[in-house]
Amino acid sequence: MTGAGIEADPGTLVRMVTQPDADPERILLVIRRVEDGALLLARWPDAPRPVLLSLDTPHPDEGFAGGVARLVRARFAVTVRTSRLHARRLPVRMRHPAKGGETVGFLRVAAVEVSGEPSPDGALAGVEAFPPAEAARALSTDLERRAFALGLELLG
Repeated sequence: MTGAGIEADPGTLVRMVTQPDADPERILLVIRRVEDGALLLARWPDAPRPVLLSLDTPHPDEGFAGGVARLVRARFAVTVRTSRLHARRLPVRMRHPAKGGETVGFLRVAAVEVSGEPSPDGALAGVEAFPPAEAARALSTDLERRAFALGLELLG
């Protein structure tokens, strides 16, 4: 961990993807636009409320920053400035990617700073920009709101 004890070494997370017995992890992204401080949430066509973007742990050849940047560029068409990984893991039930079947896995939170006007890819219904207090209220689950709060910690 680095900084004030809340930031994790993303290299450790990325290396785990090559270990089939490792606990499965998925990364939730808290994305802030640097120009105005707005938080960007994805809206899927069949979802009633906006959500945090998420991704599987990037492959070691791509790295944490590269995997996050690729997804955010593809989905929102913005420029990624920085990405940081929170040290805390949120336990959830999920399918194990190597073994199959349900197990306890973990959600990790990454804070991502971007610039530019977002434009959703064809799979998304839109990208919504919110001030921090409104973004938290727009999320539909307590788990998403907990993850969002961790992302805001990283963003400072």
